[in-house]
Amino acid sequence: MSTTIAIQGDQASFHDIAATQFFGEQSTRAFCDTFAATFAVLANGDADYALCAIENSLYGSINEVYDLLLAHDFYIIGEIYLRIEQCLIGLPGSSVADIVEVHSHPVALAQCDVFLDETIPMATRMEYHDTAASVEMVAKLQDPLVAAIASREAAKLYGMEVLAPSIETDVQNYTRFVALSKRNDTIDASTTKTSLIVRTTHTPGALYNALGCFATRGISLTKLQSRPVIGDAWKYIFYIDVAAGEQTAACQQALAELRAQGCQVTVLGSYQSGLVE
Repeated sequence: MSTTIAIQGDQASFHDIAATQFFGEQSTRAFCDTFAATFAVLANGDADYALCAIENSLYGSINEVYDLLLAHDFYIIGEIYLRIEQCLIGLPGSSVADIVEVHSHPVALAQCDVFLDETIPMATRMEYHDTAASVEMVAKLQDPLVAAIASREAAKLYGMEVLAPSIETDVQNYTRFVALSKRNDTIDASTTKTSLIVRTTHTPGALYNALGCFATRGISLTKLQSRPVIGDAWKYIFYIDVAAGEQTAACQQALAELRAQGCQVTVLGSYQSGLVE
């Protein structure tokens, strides 16, 4: 029996590519239009795992995913970094100079704004729920004046042409995806990264003192993201990734000190750090 992975997006989307690399060729997909739907599919048992983009090196954090992590009792069991090459895709024989509409996911459009501004500045940018789905839509339109931004794999899947490759603003364009499970069954002595939700006391220096729990033990932070506490105006929680496995003595001591300070601490998961290739 194959493993089913819930993802936001369609076949040949970057989520699909990342899921294949992380879970293997034999895994299958539960395709979802939104991140909320992806979490819901995992929650109701229609998928074994989920894989969600959580941040991009150009676009930044995907706040919706952080908020969904707070709302669901899921565990991060791993991560993968995917080099994102965005391509302008159209009907075979189309000309870049003639394009009047470009469709894609808003994040993909934002990643390519310099190319769009400089090459086809008059083209209207149309937001779509998924990069690969935007290619499918353009293929159905059969209009040589309309293009999409997506992966090479999406162009191949729908018999379209890459009109311009590598149009992202910066080639150092990586997306970090996290793999999610309803079970916390991956912690072992070999994990190298831990993700936390921390809510400090509302006192001067509280965040400084909380971060000191890691600094004094030589534990590096790889991510610090604040999000508002819904229903408690101007109060915040912090998502923190640290370069240490939860089971290490240093991390255990840091967590104990955080709680002694009065912080509310939730461990989202401890797992192997992904590699940026």
